[in-house]
Amino acid sequence: MKLKLLFTEKFLWDLYKLMDKSGDLLSEILPKEGNPTRAAHRMFFPDLYIFMEDWRSRYTIPKIKERKKHSFSKMVSYLKDRGYLKILKIKKKDVVIITSKGIDKIFKAELKNRKQIKRKDKKWQMVLFDIPETKRRQRDLFRKALQYLGYKKLQKSIWVCQYDVLDETKNLIKRYGLDNFVDFLLIQKIGLS
Repeated sequence: MKLKLLFTEKFLWDLYKLMDKSGDLLSEILPKEGNPTRAAHRMFFPDLYIFMEDWRSRYTIPKIKERKKHSFSKMVSYLKDRGYLKILKIKKKDVVIITSKGIDKIFKAELKNRKQIKRKDKKWQMVLFDIPETKRRQRDLFRKALQYLGYKKLQKSIWVCQYDVLDETKNLIKRYGLDNFVDFLLIQKIGLS
């Protein structure tokens, strides 16, 4: 059986006038909530709110936890399918490890989100490299990482940057094992006068 409450326009105006006249008094009577309409509803229909809270505690919270668990499971599966994570059995337990591809992805994301600050000494950094074809993957990753750091390409293997990323560039060269194939210079513009 549906219960329908009828409110006349006069009743609503009377309620409005009461709330307007009582002002702060009503705010003291009503439960402290951010939404005054919800507080008024709770005061006039307490049984409805008791029912709603009971229903929420039984049905919504477990579903939210299940959704969070399901979305986390999907994310792990996605990362595993892409080769960023690997699941191993160690002492009869599943252990999740990050692959080298995953570490590269984290490293790139960190470089991308880095705030770029121009060098105070107004010098530019220059990277010159001649990386052999046998190290093609490292070369491609190195170029992409240089872009993330803010380097611009002058020629295919000459890149310059005005940002203060000296330490990051050194770490990048060591990370990809390119010490023997890369020259790293700090340059300054010299005027003609």
